[in-house]
Amino acid sequence: MLTIDEIESLPFLFIVGRGRSGTTLLQTILDANPNVILPSESRIIIFLKKKYFPVKNWTPKLIDKFISDLYKEKEFSRSWNINKEKLRNTILSFPLNKLSFKILCKIIYLSYLSPFKKTAILLIGDKKPMYSLFLKDMIEVFPDAKFIHLIRDYRDNIVSNRKSFTHKNVAHLAYGWKSFNTAIDKEKHKNEINFYTLKYEDLAAFPEKYVVEICNFLNIPFYSEMLDFHKKVNDVYNALKPEAIARLHSNMLNPVNTTQINKWKKELTINEIELADFIAGNYAKKYGYQPLHQINKIKYYIKAIPGFFRDKLVNFTFKTYYNLPISIRNISVAFFNKMYIYFGYTNFYNSEDYKSIQKNNSK
Repeated sequence: MLTIDEIESLPFLFIVGRGRSGTTLLQTILDANPNVILPSESRIIIFLKKKYFPVKNWTPKLIDKFISDLYKEKEFSRSWNINKEKLRNTILSFPLNKLSFKILCKIIYLSYLSPFKKTAILLIGDKKPMYSLFLKDMIEVFPDAKFIHLIRDYRDNIVSNRKSFTHKNVAHLAYGWKSFNTAIDKEKHKNEINFYTLKYEDLAAFPEKYVVEICNFLNIPFYSEMLDFHKKVNDVYNALKPEAIARLHSNMLNPVNTTQINKWKKELTINEIELADFIAGNYAKKYGYQPLHQINKIKYYIKAIPGFFRDKLVNFTFKTYYNLPISIRNISVAFFNKMYIYFGYTNFYNSEDYKSIQKNNSK
């Protein structure tokens, strides 16, 4: 087992970007490295940070409360499969006066049982697209963390989101793509040396070239078996139903490929392309994505307005929610659980929670 000083010195990585930009692909490739732990995504850092980051003096009682709160994070409790008592014993095996929120987070990540074989761990990582909106918080906890910014053609990103989730509004999806990436750019400009920017299309077309570059950026060895991740994909997603794999990550069943590039040319209508170009085209040029149209029509200003305000509302809701005390968040979750049970109310952001409720109620 690693010492507390060795855990303290382990570098940390965040993979960020708009959802449906290849972040799961890269997370799986890196977790296939025997020197890297990069679990399936959850929100544990931002979920626990407000309450526990300021703590300086840890006690067994406080550790128990920390662990209790940890298992209230739905994605973690559903898919990480870490034994609660074993985790508690591991944490309490270290000197309490040397513990911090950062070290506790690292211990949790090191406890994750990856389907890929591990040797000496040289890097811990996390992949959560939503963290793109919370980079200041991530840097506050892990000041020396490195970031990989994955970006994808905004039009293909819109197509992928529409197919995978309930979002259908092109304006909202285009603003979502733009707001996530501009939020990353804002922090990237402050400390460019800790950011590596990668286009999904480049990773798909030349996987070995860019995975080698990423390994060099992260100071870890490259292994050719990292690109054979698809052979283990069913184990990687053992917490998901088969239909969820097919719906969300069907391309992960295959080697890295380019089949998901330029699908927008067939999937989007001319009006949808023009609207996406109007909202995101100028910004996208920065990353080499060329809009088909330079449009300045009044109808697109009007069509863009609802998507603009919906994106602002969603991002505001995320940030407000995670600034609330955990107790208040738990009350809100319980309320919406009841809304689902009695009225069938659900939405994109909480649908997985409600599916589990439905499953439990049917037993």
